[in-house]
Amino acid sequence: MPLLASLGWFAHEEQVSQFTHWVIFFYLQLALPLYCLAVLGDLIRGELQTNTLVFLATRPLSRARLFLIKFVCELVWVQCLAATSTGLLLGIALALGVNELASAAAKIFAIQIVAVAAYGALSALLGMLHRRFLIVGAIYGLVVEIGIGQIPTNINNLSINRHLRTLMANASGFQKWHGWSSEGTFTSVLILAAAVVILTGLAALLFTWREYHYNEEMNK
Repeated sequence: MPLLASLGWFAHEEQVSQFTHWVIFFYLQLALPLYCLAVLGDLIRGELQTNTLVFLATRPLSRARLFLIKFVCELVWVQCLAATSTGLLLGIALALGVNELASAAAKIFAIQIVAVAAYGALSALLGMLHRRFLIVGAIYGLVVEIGIGQIPTNINNLSINRHLRTLMANASGFQKWHGWSSEGTFTSVLILAAAVVILTGLAALLFTWREYHYNEEMNK
């Protein structure tokens, strides 16, 4: 009986580890960033493709303010969709008996909000920088998030994922399963908040200074 109980415990631990690995590395660090890139990177490019930017620009608003209004609206929409997806994942966790993950629901939702804001701001800037923002974003992800983010030196502070891992380590399960440290949580929060403000500000300034034309966009 003790042997059967221990085998059941190991099976449960393996199930928990596999599910959390999927949630973290597929959903939070792959699917969510790509979705943010596709939606928020297309914030202005989409208006150019449909040739509706000229109508928006006639509104009695500065271009920076117009950009920020569109950004906030899209960000709220993505946050709602991400919250729904996260809720479904936690529901699946309960159905599979991964109660440890469901018990950290509040922290997971909070991390998801921060992640969407950070990835969204970065995506908006990439969309303003280049028409092929999806390719640029993929290259960034490989070089910075996967490459630099894994280097155990201070240079990994450039990675959003590195700071999200620090936040996730505050949930005891993540700390136990992945060996992450929650040291520097406050610093990571400040860095991510500053990144959102700076990246969004740069995107708004770029939209203000740079001219985007429908014909040039379609002919590239």
